[in-house]
Amino acid sequence: MTSVQLITTKFAPPRLGTQAVAREQLLEKLQHWRHSRLLLVTGSAGFGKTTLITQWRQSLIKAGAKVAWLSLSADDARFESFCASLLGALRHAAVAVDEDLLLLAGAERDAVQTVSALLVNALARCDGKLYLMFDDFHHAHDERIARLVQMLAEHLPEDVHLVLASRIAPNLQLGRLRAQGEVYEVDCAQLSFDFRESLAFLRAQLDEQMDLDTVHAAHELTDGWPIGLQLLAIALKSNLRKAVQSTMLARSSTALADYLAQDVMADLPGDLFEFLQKLSILRRFNAELAAHVTGVPEAAALIAAIEERNLFIQPVDQAGQQWYRLHPLFVEFLGQRLHNGQSDIRCLHRRAAQWFERAGLVQEALRHGLLCEDFGLIVDMLERMQPPTRRVSHLNQFMRWLEQVPNGVLAAHPNLMLLGIWGAVLTVLTHKAQAWITELEREPLAEQWAVQVVLLKASLAMHNDDDSRCVSLLESLQGRALEVPFLQQVRIGLTLNCLALRGQHAQARSLFRQPEARCLRSDDEMALMGQLSMASVSLLEGKVLEAERLCAPLLEQAEAVHGRRSVSACGAAVVMAQACYELDRVEQAREVLANRLDILRFSTPMSMIDAALCHARLMTLEASPRVALDYLAEKEEHFCTLGLDRGTGSMLAEQLRLALTCGDLFHAETLQCRLDELARNHRGATPCDAEIMALAALSRARLSLARRQPEAALQVLDIAHRYAGEFDRGRWRVQVELLRAFALQALTRDTEARERFQAALACGYRLGLARTLLDEGEPFQLLLGTLELEEGAVLAAYRNGLLKTPAIRPAPVARTASALMTRREQEILELLEQSMSNKRIALALNLSLQTVKWNLKNIFSKLGVSSRYDAILVVRRQRE
Repeated sequence: MTSVQLITTKFAPPRLGTQAVAREQLLEKLQHWRHSRLLLVTGSAGFGKTTLITQWRQSLIKAGAKVAWLSLSADDARFESFCASLLGALRHAAVAVDEDLLLLAGAERDAVQTVSALLVNALARCDGKLYLMFDDFHHAHDERIARLVQMLAEHLPEDVHLVLASRIAPNLQLGRLRAQGEVYEVDCAQLSFDFRESLAFLRAQLDEQMDLDTVHAAHELTDGWPIGLQLLAIALKSNLRKAVQSTMLARSSTALADYLAQDVMADLPGDLFEFLQKLSILRRFNAELAAHVTGVPEAAALIAAIEERNLFIQPVDQAGQQWYRLHPLFVEFLGQRLHNGQSDIRCLHRRAAQWFERAGLVQEALRHGLLCEDFGLIVDMLERMQPPTRRVSHLNQFMRWLEQVPNGVLAAHPNLMLLGIWGAVLTVLTHKAQAWITELEREPLAEQWAVQVVLLKASLAMHNDDDSRCVSLLESLQGRALEVPFLQQVRIGLTLNCLALRGQHAQARSLFRQPEARCLRSDDEMALMGQLSMASVSLLEGKVLEAERLCAPLLEQAEAVHGRRSVSACGAAVVMAQACYELDRVEQAREVLANRLDILRFSTPMSMIDAALCHARLMTLEASPRVALDYLAEKEEHFCTLGLDRGTGSMLAEQLRLALTCGDLFHAETLQCRLDELARNHRGATPCDAEIMALAALSRARLSLARRQPEAALQVLDIAHRYAGEFDRGRWRVQVELLRAFALQALTRDTEARERFQAALACGYRLGLARTLLDEGEPFQLLLGTLELEEGAVLAAYRNGLLKTPAIRPAPVARTASALMTRREQEILELLEQSMSNKRIALALNLSLQTVKWNLKNIFSKLGVSSRYDAILVVRRQRE
């Protein structure tokens, strides 16, 4: 009688659309675990539980198994109605069950045991494999239903299996079955689309040619949430070129709000919904924070209820307390409801700021302080949180926070603004630094702050390649005591750099040994940068071995104390890479520069120039001069944009040398014209002027030799020789002597040519140079081979070593990213390309989270990138 009233559509799954994405990996796992007694699929609304088990049902039926399907609804919440629906599902699957079973499904205490016994006995008479699939099992609220399913799971015949799909974990005791390996579980993390599935879904829904960047943006926005992607696809259909933003779903469209309100929130208790709305202001939370912000002492119990209901909550890996976050699209929905409600949102942010500050979580404290728009609170927090000057990166972050405060408010707190200006100066945000200095100087400054402003202006002058102004400002501080070590470190470091640029290397070494330079004998980042100035002195002087000896421990210390991509470590890396390149340790030079060029793009002028030249020379050896020429042209444009003429001149001179190597005389002449024009604007006596004039003279000599005009080459080399002596540049001296030797040989003045060549070789030996000579190419090799030296002499040994080193290395066989990786790294890289989180990668490969992070660090280093997205781009480019 009861079965007549049942809706028969409950006994078959919904039809799969033609555009449904096959969950191949999950289906493969379900198939592998198909012999388990219980297969449990749990996840929030819209995660594709029904689609997954429907696809598996099709596979099972094709394989010859029987499947009894039951889609539960609110009508099946009671034990009696559940039994009626179960009976109908079994009959629909042609499983013979006595209808008297319904008469026993009453309120009697032994009803559950009786029904389960009859069901087990009936199922034992079935032939072949049978799967009982219960979809939307979260509707089964009656605890008797849980007891019935428990008994079935424990006593089912070997060929009968239970499959439950539910938004919440069913109230079952599964410890023993799990220990026996009789339970297989799929959760939200596994149900989320990986990148390939998101790609397949969006291309099926929208356009087969949909670009990967748009898919990546959509995948990251939705966290692989299938219904989120579905709603996003609907929003995108009107305009495929529209930027993918969360507002497309939460604000511009009612689709997501309607779905969540009707399918997720309809039966949610009011207090829990209000609690969730208040939590939406937090990017992450734990029980203590949630209680403080929401004012609900029972926050831990409510978080447990949210977890139990699978309400888009995700645990976050943190040491100590358990932290959580909500799905970003769920946060958008809740945030909109919160703004439309009566809650005091500023008060919530103020409470969050206070909690985070007490917890020592500065960045999050300031974020919420800014969101509550209480600048008095923000300034008070910043006053209490002033960073130590031990690390430049701390100052940079502090500057970023200060940017959010109006200048009028900030100007009343000079100590804060000065810290921000130091952050801007030391990360070469010169325009920001200058604007703040101007604002600060609107009112008279106290002595202690005025001294800092002078040092800041001196630092800016150095960044602008104006060493004369830098020296003048530093001289104005003579006789003033700088009690703060950081300020003294800045002054000594700037002075050493100015002396080095002016060729006053002996004075620089003398200053470094003075008591006032003892402030540099620490591992503070500014102290390390001051010590690095001495390595730069040696490099400018041409003493490469000395530069390497000084720089190697500094680089190691900077990386260990402040991080591989810190300002000090990157500065040391440039000096070290140049030394390694000059010593012909090309692989080491490449490794030292790897994953740092993006930061060095915004460094001091000297570091930017040297990094660009070193990288271009490595490209010449590893790829070709043509590839290096393209790179140098980009860098030339970059230096032009920054207004750094010394950088522009260096890029032009290096391009000219490579153009001549390629035999492109016309391009070389064009470059020389631009270099000559630049030199005409720099006829002063500053180090910047001298360097541009010297570079122009050396390039003109090379071009004259290529035009077979050796007399003109000799004449212009006198200019370069004068600057090499005046500023004590050892490598310039060697280049001048080599080019003179080439010109004299062309004039058949062989004796003089040999003398000049031997002088260049002797100077190169004293300085420890290799690539400066080898990069002159074939003319150098020909002269080297004809040079007669006494065997056993040190210069002969040096000559023989150079003869064994090829001037131009053969281009290496192209290596893909996969060829560089270990097998484990390749597996992680494949999952990374699917936009999997570190935690999901760890789960997929059965690794610890720390192991995944360690492997990712190695992958980034091998690819020379700093982020997951950059790694994916490199792999794609190499594959293409």
